[in-house]
Amino acid sequence: MNRPARPEVLAPAGDPDALRAAIQAGADAVYFGLQGFNARARATNFDAASLRDTMDLLHAHGVRGYVTLNTLVFDAELPAVEAALRACAAAGVDAVIVQDLAVVRLARAIAPELPVHASTQMTCTDAGAVEFAAALGASRVILARELSLDDIAKIRAATDIPVEVFVHGALCVAYSGQCLTSEAIGGRSANRGACAQACRLPYSLVVDGEARDTGDRAFLLSPEDLEASALIPQLSALGVASVKIEGRLKADSYVAATTALYRQSVDAAAGDTAAPGEATRARALQMFTRGSGPGFLAGVDHQRLVDGSTCDHRGLRIATLRAVERMGGRTWLRLSLDADLARGDGLLVQGARANEGEVGGRVWAITAGGLDVERAAAGSDARVWLGPERDASAAMVGHAVWRTNAPSEERAVRDALQQATAGDVVDLVLRGRVGEPARLEASTRSGRRAVVEGDAPIEAGRNGRTPDEVVRDKLGRLGGTTLRAGTITSELGPDAMVSPSSLNRLRRALVDALAERVTVPWATTDEGAGTLLASAVPPDRAPAPAGLFVLCRTLPQAHAAIDAGADGVYLDFLELTGTGPAVRALRDRGVRHVALAPPRIRKPGEEKIDRYLASLAPDALLVRGLGALHESGSDEVPRIGDASLNVTNRITAATVLSRGLSSFTPSFDLDAAQVMALLESPFGAWSELVVHHPMPLFHMEHCVIAAELSTGRTHLDCGRPCERHRVSLRDRAGMEHPVEADVGCRNTVFHAAAQSAAGLVAGARRAGVRRYRIELVRETPEEVARIVDAYRRLLADQATAAEVWNTLKTEGHYGVVRGSLRVLVD
Repeated sequence: MNRPARPEVLAPAGDPDALRAAIQAGADAVYFGLQGFNARARATNFDAASLRDTMDLLHAHGVRGYVTLNTLVFDAELPAVEAALRACAAAGVDAVIVQDLAVVRLARAIAPELPVHASTQMTCTDAGAVEFAAALGASRVILARELSLDDIAKIRAATDIPVEVFVHGALCVAYSGQCLTSEAIGGRSANRGACAQACRLPYSLVVDGEARDTGDRAFLLSPEDLEASALIPQLSALGVASVKIEGRLKADSYVAATTALYRQSVDAAAGDTAAPGEATRARALQMFTRGSGPGFLAGVDHQRLVDGSTCDHRGLRIATLRAVERMGGRTWLRLSLDADLARGDGLLVQGARANEGEVGGRVWAITAGGLDVERAAAGSDARVWLGPERDASAAMVGHAVWRTNAPSEERAVRDALQQATAGDVVDLVLRGRVGEPARLEASTRSGRRAVVEGDAPIEAGRNGRTPDEVVRDKLGRLGGTTLRAGTITSELGPDAMVSPSSLNRLRRALVDALAERVTVPWATTDEGAGTLLASAVPPDRAPAPAGLFVLCRTLPQAHAAIDAGADGVYLDFLELTGTGPAVRALRDRGVRHVALAPPRIRKPGEEKIDRYLASLAPDALLVRGLGALHESGSDEVPRIGDASLNVTNRITAATVLSRGLSSFTPSFDLDAAQVMALLESPFGAWSELVVHHPMPLFHMEHCVIAAELSTGRTHLDCGRPCERHRVSLRDRAGMEHPVEADVGCRNTVFHAAAQSAAGLVAGARRAGVRRYRIELVRETPEEVARIVDAYRRLLADQATAAEVWNTLKTEGHYGVVRGSLRVLVD
């Protein structure tokens, strides 16, 4: 197995200041976005016109640069993506980070040697997904953030493809690439870089129809941040190629402090330096943290991941509020300090539920031991005044106190950057014999090489060759350049004498030669979006049979769907053991199409679930992830690609169908016009259109049900409250969104109201679409009958879309919505 000597430290940059901070703090590589087509649309990002200058700056310091093109794209956008890829190739970027399968193929066609890294947005959670991405052309795969060290070890044991792992920064509660909340509710797709962060909002817990008191825990979907510096030795031992810091929306001080933390952690794991101390770690967390821990790297822990009391930056907890005192016309906060506090620091006293009653501001004055002080030390009893503009009288005694900002720490970060000696490390070898020109050879740690020769023959010295210390002194003077001297070796022949002035000239010539080799563009072809689109055609075989199919989560739902005229069902059950009897029961009544749905996520070792479902001889299996897609065709069971494969364009449609699928489901990231554009292409007959479903908003490894209704940390000790209770999350508008667990004990939060595509059915039928799907969550058999009958009549031309819409508006508690199908104008 290929195991790199040490992982690359990969830092984020949302603007030029952050990029320079990453360089100075010791990053091996920096990732950043161009304006458009990247998953951090709100960052300043970088201009394609200045991309070559950016890469020259990085390469001059021996730092690699990766450009994020990690969003889903639509057919009409492919020419613009092609232009972005050509700009990356011309600028010599070291890799592009990609989500959409079409963009991977486009990159391979345009610039065959340009490395492609599969984004965490691809939701690669097992070795099969990693192998699929590699077969498509990815040279590195960025794993999902929900994997543990044990999961990563299993993937590394099964594949030699280099992998990258997030180790620091914000954790999304939903699997990246599988969050549809922003799209469904606000038309702002997280898969398009416009996440609305609905996971950071307050929710109320509803259990079996009744509100459940969660105390001060309102942010039930807002996870702690990731901080895994202590796990770097284990990740290094696993051969992880790169450890990644999240934060392209963060300030340069955050980038500098976190990069320095992981630079030291990686070097310590390699035995080059001491491990970072608590002060280094605390400095990084002071820059930004919502509370931090190892995330999923240490394994699933439903009691730890979501604290629930906060959703935003708090900084470091430094005290407990002991009293609120009125003295000298001022309101003072009396604190028992666990860490230092200085005048000018930001302070926050935690409030009650959903941040109600928080008190915070800048520290104007501190007293300790009866004296006014600039700084109070940890362990002291101090009184703090937040100034005349802040009314601190409502601060809650006994609550935690956080230092949200520490100017002294930010100054320390900037001072460290000023003192840093960033640059590409260059190893030098001086060779030559009397009568020959001196020859200086250089190789940098970033891979650049150069050789220069002296301008005159070497003369014989009277007292032997030039001393090694003179060679090192003259050639090592690289101040004012972007190089740092590494090893300097003299291999001069006997009596070879090189004058100090000649050595200086050699050094300057070498610096110039290396500068010419800073950035090398990648060769490109005449292939492009047009040629790939022209070749994107359906396979030469029959698509899946036509019909109206219903995805059911209970056997009574399935019976009701068939009774109402459905042509077949998909079974997506919580209890795996109940699937076999359900299949037999439906077969016994003569149902001609019984398909099965495996979990949406598949981790190492969970392939057995797919094998078990296939052993039940279903009429079809849903393919919900790239790992399963990689294995399509390994048996005789027909397979249907689900919406979670994120097919948003014809190239991706052709790509997934080429893996043996009988049909695919258009992505839920498409609006009505975009859905119709895809259906009206040659792929219409190969599409299965979901015409009715409560949108799966969040798909999570974290189990809200176990976290709130048990003390269990995993499925092994939670007592499975999911089997006994119905849980929903009530949002600020009062809508109650169902939370359902799957076979893998993962949670999906569904939209309270079903989304209807009734208005698209007539156009879809004209385009040749033959398969339609209804997805259920908690509908009763009576509700199932009405829903299925409405769409059956629509497909049989016995009802209009308007009539179906009006019928369904009164169905259930919230009726139906257009959701992600709304066509919004930017």
